[in-house]
Amino acid sequence: EKFIRAAERARKKHMPFIAYVHGTAGIRIQEGVNGVIQMPRCTMAVRRYIEDGGLYLVIYDTNSYAGPVASFLGCSPYQFAIRSANIGFAGPGVIRETTGMDIRPDYHRAHNALSRGHIQGIWDRRELRSNLSQALLTMGGRNLYYR
Repeated sequence: EKFIRAAERARKKHMPFIAYVHGTAGIRIQEGVNGVIQMPRCTMAVRRYIEDGGLYLVIYDTNSYAGPVASFLGCSPYQFAIRSANIGFAGPGVIRETTGMDIRPDYHRAHNALSRGHIQGIWDRRELRSNLSQALLTMGGRNLYYR
């Protein structure tokens, strides 16, 4: 609900919307049906924001897996990761349970997500603020909201 309200507020105020993702996974298990219902609502809020010309950036930190990555976070044309981030549609445990096979330990690392085209860049945590500032100025131009 907070994510939806933030997207709506950014849309109304014509401000950039930045999703700093610090660990996602297991919405069905952790939040049940309510979490599953919120994912499409988040996706629709983000789509409305983007269609109105909003600048939506996603920055992945730590472990980001499952539904949010595949839905409302994946809507962003600008996705970046902190160097130590793990990103994927399913976590190693889910992949092991589903396929019966183990994956490489570095399979979900940020550099693999970059090589697959899932993210646009990898940032060092110490340079996050300066990289974000540069990204906003570069992507947003003079007016940070409209592209």
